[in-house]
Amino acid sequence: MMSGQRQLLQTRICRWALGCVATLLLLMLAALVFAGRWMAVDTSASAPADVVVILAGSYDRTLHAADLYGKGMARRVVVSRPVPEPIHLRLAERGIPVTPEEDSHKRILTHLGVPASAIDVLPGRARNTRDEAAALARYIGDRPLRVIVVSSPFSARRAGFILRRYVTHGQQIEVVPTPYEEFEWRWWRDPASARVVLLELAKVLYFFVQGDTDR
Repeated sequence: MMSGQRQLLQTRICRWALGCVATLLLLMLAALVFAGRWMAVDTSASAPADVVVILAGSYDRTLHAADLYGKGMARRVVVSRPVPEPIHLRLAERGIPVTPEEDSHKRILTHLGVPASAIDVLPGRARNTRDEAAALARYIGDRPLRVIVVSSPFSARRAGFILRRYVTHGQQIEVVPTPYEEFEWRWWRDPASARVVLLELAKVLYFFVQGDTDR
């Protein structure tokens, strides 16, 4: 009798454990399915700003920053100065000139109608979004500025988390994704989007655990 009750209890515990595992797997699957939608934020800036900041990475961000300036959504454009890639340093050692990313941003902006006098560069060199956020905080200081930051569609939400942690003097920070960079929020339909979604989820998790993350 006791053996039968023990076996029944063990069966119930196994069923309960399997049910918990199945529920957890379903929740994880649902989170993955909707992760792309969660990352996709509105591409339009809600109100004019004092400056628009281009985070390092894609020149698609530069195109959108130029559009925002041309529409009167910002009075100045600020570009990041990333740390040179190792390959750029190796090329320079062999006498092959490589245009710094910030200079390419400036060239694109001026070609698209942004006066050189309206372009600033963030102080220091940045290795990741955290460094860019710290540089932006130094650039702003305690000035009561409204700032639009242009990022990629898949990284805009994470960039907002990081920037708002560093810019803490009451300034308004709005992060918008560039519409020129393609991103399929239904990531399972596109291998490239699948890679960036999974990587971005890892970066978001790392940010909340460690408070630091790469660009």
